Amino acid sequence: MNCSSTLRIFLHAASSAILLPAVAAAARSPKEPVPDIRLPAGVSMLGYGKAIEGTPDLYKFKLANGLKVLILPDSRNPLATLRIKLDAGSNRERLGTTGLAHFFEHMMFRKTQVSPEGHYDRILAGVGGRGNAATSTDYVVYESNFPGPALDKMLELESQRFKLLDLQDPYFTTEKGAVISERRLRYENDPQQRGQEIVRRAAYKGTPYEWMTIGARIDVQQMSIAEARNFYRDFYTPDNAQLTVGGPFKVETVLQKVNDAFSDWSGKVKNQPPRLADRPEKEVAGKEFVCSENVFEEQHTIIFPSADNSFRSALLTQILMQILNDHPEGTLQRRMTKRKLATSFFLYKTTWQKSSQPYVAWFKLSKDQSFAAARDYFYTELNAALSRQLTPEIKKVILKQSEVEESEVAQKMTSLAEFYEWNEFFHGDFKIPAQTKKIITSLTTKDFQAWGKDAFAQKKSFRTGVTAAGKSVPCSEFEKNTAQN
Repeated sequence: MNCSSTLRIFLHAASSAILLPAVAAAARSPKEPVPDIRLPAGVSMLGYGKAIEGTPDLYKFKLANGLKVLILPDSRNPLATLRIKLDAGSNRERLGTTGLAHFFEHMMFRKTQVSPEGHYDRILAGVGGRGNAATSTDYVVYESNFPGPALDKMLELESQRFKLLDLQDPYFTTEKGAVISERRLRYENDPQQRGQEIVRRAAYKGTPYEWMTIGARIDVQQMSIAEARNFYRDFYTPDNAQLTVGGPFKVETVLQKVNDAFSDWSGKVKNQPPRLADRPEKEVAGKEFVCSENVFEEQHTIIFPSADNSFRSALLTQILMQILNDHPEGTLQRRMTKRKLATSFFLYKTTWQKSSQPYVAWFKLSKDQSFAAARDYFYTELNAALSRQLTPEIKKVILKQSEVEESEVAQKMTSLAEFYEWNEFFHGDFKIPAQTKKIITSLTTKDFQAWGKDAFAQKKSFRTGVTAAGKSVPCSEFEKNTAQN
């Protein structure tokens, strides 16, 4: 197994949060007849349709136990995919028990109550499949790709570990050791990550986003089997999960097989207080959470808190980035590089589920570059971009980009399945990208400028960063000072 956790400080769900596929196709008309699909007892159909023309429809169901099921029948090739995403990321944890979400990314590949150690890997390899998992602050996802005829085996395999995981030693202790080793390699031996962890604790203090997804070393070391079993019981529940199947299948056939495999998965998700990522504005507005480590490359962010978690706001961020890049000298990053202000730059909207979703200006600098100079140049270009007219030519470029992204997503069933999974999980509507064309064509300059000036208001922003040694307070000292305050 090749585990991969999404552990960046302000960006997760990998690059999907940045390069949000924006597609222009229309969703199904409500006047079209509902497909005649025989539903197993207790199963309800929640919707069907597509966001990309020329691709198969996706069908959405809900089992009696609350499990949401997305089925993408796609016969363009013999490959199938099975993905299970749970709202069981590290924002479900609390101080003192951090690292549980990521720990299960490891533990779920061990033995179950009905299958021996190594059974998952042997079956998956035997059918010619590949599996992986990833954890973020907001979710954990388990994925496997395999030949279509292996669906029955894969459903049995997945249902066993989601219903009957066997949490006991020596495997429990072994995986704790693996997580600690991973933490040492990726964080404790990496000055940039050490600094980011300290900065994050300070900037997001009091929220479930103040700790890294991998968890604190002491918490992992002291993690008990009882705590892990409680997490599994509380959050590995059918009503907290979303299962996606794609491949050369008939919808009715797959739905029946999924229901047979998962209908007896029991449990109810544990309710918790809201998982807000923001501290009160008065605590962070105008502040700087910056410390220094022995790094070759600095990373800085300007965070603009936002309660707007709509698809529209993410799309408008893309439009703004396009306007910033529409320049005779090239993209904003290229212009910054040419002026030796930064080595990399990006502007994006963070996707945080059931939480605030801030806008972020992200800079990467060499040790001899000045953040103040890069920041001032960014604000100059930002103000200029927000003063421009939203011309038909700019809209045409954005729509053309959407067509290209749409084509890339549509080419592979696995990409299309993940695309629908993402939008369903974070926006509650797998067809929401179909609104792209309508949003762009109806957007006025006045509305765009009003959005931009509110979204990127300097007065509510704050800064985080890890600088080269000597350019700010050492991170060890910074942590002591923030702990005392």
